[in-house]
This record gives sequence, structure tokens and C-alpha cells, in this order.
Amino acid sequence: MVLASLMLAGTLASGGLAIPVQNSMPQACFVYGEVFWSPAQITAMLSSNCKIHIERQERMIIMQGQNRIIRVLIPEEPGMHEFIYRWGQPAAHFDDELVRVASITGGGL
Repeated sequence: MVLASLMLAGTLASGGLAIPVQNSMPQACFVYGEVFWSPAQITAMLSSNCKIHIERQERMIIMQGQNRIIRVLIPEEPGMHEFIYRWGQPAAHFDDELVRVASITGGGL
């Protein structure tokens, strides 16, 4: 549900609509997509609207930006899950559940 709202906002902002935005306002960076977990398989199809390198190692999602590396552990709940993370926050969303960031390297929250 949150992902759909985020995608709609991005669609409206990139369409032919004129939306006033202050030039000094920094762009909010998000990592979003879907994560599938089962005892036999883990997949993550994730994207970002900023320059963030995203990879998965076992149950860990690793996101690397210019100043920090953030790791989030994928919950062991079978099935497809919506994933949303706003860069710099202490937790990510898996569906409607908040999952605390496992670690942050370089820079603080």
C-alpha cells in the first residue's frame, strides 16, 4: 500500500503536472521493491530513486550510498513481501511491519 502511494507520487511528479518544489529541499531517497523468502530460496528485486548500490547476501539486504552502508535482515516469513526503506531511517518496512536496521557503517542516523 505504501509502495503504491510512493510510485503514484513519483508518477505525478514526473508527468506533465507542474508541482512547485523549493530548490534547496533535498530529495528523499528510497529503496523499494519486493523480497521473496522461503526456506529454499531468497530473492530481492529492489530499486532506488537515488545513487544507492543494492545487493543481497543470504538474508541480508546491503545498501551502499556515498557516505554509509546500511544492512537490513530479511524476516523469515514465507512469501512475497513489499520492501520500502527511506535512506537514513532506523527501520525498513516489510509489508506493514517495521524491521530495525541491522547495522550502519560510516555516518550516523
